[in-house]
Amino acid sequence: MKVESKKRQFILEGKIKACFCEGCGQVTDKTFVGEWIPSDKPKDDDFLTTVQIKKQKDSKSAGSDLPPAAENQYWIRCSECNQVFLLREWQIQIDREVSPEELKAEDCQIYSPHGIYAKGDALFHKALGEVGVIREKQATGSGAFVIIVEFAKSGRKQLLENVQLISKEKNSESITDIIKLKLKR
Repeated sequence: MKVESKKRQFILEGKIKACFCEGCGQVTDKTFVGEWIPSDKPKDDDFLTTVQIKKQKDSKSAGSDLPPAAENQYWIRCSECNQVFLLREWQIQIDREVSPEELKAEDCQIYSPHGIYAKGDALFHKALGEVGVIREKQATGSGAFVIIVEFAKSGRKQLLENVQLISKEKNSESITDIIKLKLKR
């Protein structure tokens, strides 16, 4: 029996990242060809391999002769050289792009302009009342960052990130004095 996983679903849908091909020696796109299914034929009847079968007298160790659970394996084809390889599930990297429609507000970070976020993070914007996924991150001229978030209903929006708070000190400097200082620099 095969173990079901989300990764398996993405592999079956063909969402596989480009990776190194041992056949042509390049990083190429891969396509899903099929699943590897273990044979029902007993190993005793396999004429290609000679297996020494040891009979044990202890009935306690007889249960340990069971074969290990089969790991999910897939036939993957290189788009460049068309060679087909048998790869285990852990060897395949999938192209997992989160959709804003499948997110819940409880599973997301609450957006704040003072926070720092990474590409692919899930956000909940309180003012919009929506969840979204960060698709891009760009630097502004002032040194702050703009994140481009794809929301479920509103589409793509630009939001500020890493905005510094200016603490109000007891100095009685006016705004014009601060502007004059900055212009002198």
